[in-house]
Amino acid sequence: MRKTAKAMALLTAASMIMTAFTPVYAESTDTEDTAAVDWENGENIKAIKEKGVITVATGTYVPFEYRDDDDNIVGFDIDLAQYIADKLGVDMEVTDMEFQSIVPSIQNGEYDFSIAAMYKTDERCEVVDMSKSYCDSGMILAVKEDSEYADTVKSLADCDGLKVAVKEGATSYNVAQSFLDENPDVSYEIVQYKDTVGCVSDLLAGRVDVVVNDLLNQKILSQEYEGAKIVCDPFTHAENAIAVQKGKDDLLAFINECIDEYYADGTYDTLWTKWIDASGEGEEAAAAEDAETAE
Repeated sequence: MRKTAKAMALLTAASMIMTAFTPVYAESTDTEDTAAVDWENGENIKAIKEKGVITVATGTYVPFEYRDDDDNIVGFDIDLAQYIADKLGVDMEVTDMEFQSIVPSIQNGEYDFSIAAMYKTDERCEVVDMSKSYCDSGMILAVKEDSEYADTVKSLADCDGLKVAVKEGATSYNVAQSFLDENPDVSYEIVQYKDTVGCVSDLLAGRVDVVVNDLLNQKILSQEYEGAKIVCDPFTHAENAIAVQKGKDDLLAFINECIDEYYADGTYDTLWTKWIDASGEGEEAAAAEDAETAE
């Protein structure tokens, strides 16, 4: 999907809401502290250096990863993945795939790590190891702005009797299903899609009534597909994390160290400005700042 500077401008409001989600490191018990791991002498790190390339699995989730007009995979996550590759002094090879295929590909060792705006959950941490948080986010609801539900839906409790669109295998599905499990007096139909574009497209076509989605992704889609309206503030808090195959403690330790440095050296702020906030100018703002620095 094409991302424009104008679309990124609308994310200023999103960044205001997201200030409540100041990035914090994950404290889940599912990922042990890797600070003491001697990653420099680890066999996985040595193997990556020997082949000279680190392989990365990703999906499609604007503004974190997507194909631009020249068919290049770009976005917040891709820049962070490149930062990690540069720290290791190797090239980067990125493969995009359907979201539900990403975790199995890491489990099988097909790629060195995945980065795909993936929320860190207990379920995922049972099958892969996940890094510290590199960006925090949350779930919201969106409706068609001229629908009869535009002023009545503010929470999942208001979706009784409606069709609710979610991304297949993603947190949006888990959130929608968990609410039903915990609230038997509420009943709505969950409709799953391979990507969030499908969710929003069918929302605007009237085939579903509500979309459950990540705030930042929905802000972009609401611009690209006019007519979708966000109707609430984020009602969950989640940590985006990088996944590696279980047992690759050296690689996980190295990635965690990179995340520490990415916060400390200002890279996080740079990527947030370039891809999410940008004060209304998107990538053009970041390029202008680079030009001013060079002068």
